[in-house]
Amino acid sequence: MTTSIKQPRLFALDIFRGLTIISMIVVNSPNTFGEFSHAYWEGVNFADLVFPFFILIVGVAISLGFKNAQSGQVDKGPLVRKVFKRTLILFGLGMAVNLMYTHFAEVRVLGVLQRIALVYCVCCLLALYCSMRQVLITAAALLVGYWLFILWVPAPGMVAGQLERGANIINWFDQFMPGMLWRGDWDPEGLLSTFPAVVTGIIGMIMGWCILRSKDLTSTVMHLFVFGFGCFALGCVWSLVFPAIKQIWTSSFVLITGGMGSMILAFLLWCTDIRQYRKGTYVAQVFGANAITAYVFHVALEKVLDIEINGISIHEAYVNWSLGLGMSAVISSAIWILMFLSVCFGLVWWMFKKQIFVKI
Repeated sequence: MTTSIKQPRLFALDIFRGLTIISMIVVNSPNTFGEFSHAYWEGVNFADLVFPFFILIVGVAISLGFKNAQSGQVDKGPLVRKVFKRTLILFGLGMAVNLMYTHFAEVRVLGVLQRIALVYCVCCLLALYCSMRQVLITAAALLVGYWLFILWVPAPGMVAGQLERGANIINWFDQFMPGMLWRGDWDPEGLLSTFPAVVTGIIGMIMGWCILRSKDLTSTVMHLFVFGFGCFALGCVWSLVFPAIKQIWTSSFVLITGGMGSMILAFLLWCTDIRQYRKGTYVAQVFGANAITAYVFHVALEKVLDIEINGISIHEAYVNWSLGLGMSAVISSAIWILMFLSVCFGLVWWMFKKQIFVKI
């Protein structure tokens, strides 16, 4: 079965974006554990997939949005100014979100939205000024160079190649960043680990090229799956000597998560755009339509629910009440997350109904 790709947008991409932001809200919720909490150091839990998937989607969107940008007839000046403007807005929004986390006490320059902003900026410039071959060479150079840097360059008081949590050249470098650091003296969204994160965006760009260059959706699914499986397999092999660690965004982590994201998008394309199985996707579609709004709102709501009134917050009062009824910690946490998601959904659903879409 072949289906033409000449359509205004891919439904699967919206669903992937929506599922990713839903997952981000869930794993950021309090009292998560197991696969819904981040790996302590080495390894990849479900929670560790969410952030790279969001960056992958950014990369796909860049390829689709800039598909004609390298034409000699396109004036790149306005595009570059637009890219820089979006980067600054997204970076500033990330700093504002961080102030919510730190209760306006300290400024954290680094963060989730800031990393997305930097990756977006670099990937846009690559899409505008570099050929596919040059982009691929850049990606390979960043991944291999990052590995060799860690392998060969020792931090003061450490040996070259040391990869302990908080005691490695990547974490050591964070101390020179201004503002507070998320882990005290290092940050999981540190400056040096942003370089391999750019490759996550590039993998998303390659996924976008697969979509653009395939003659039909069936070919797109095959190309995305083969590409994803290749990245995943290479990442697993590389992890034997360079472990997958999300908090310093190792090269193997980039390939493993990028490969998984490509295969998941291929599966969603087959289900929703080829087979037209769309039942049960409405919630993800609504969240995906205003993903950044949902992210910022969930952070603000979480902080409001943690404000203490007469010595106790709404969240703490709920926990005490639910445990007092005899609920297990798992059931209590699950109900809280569902209620929290429902409130977040209420906002983006209202915006969806009113056709309000916040774009940066």
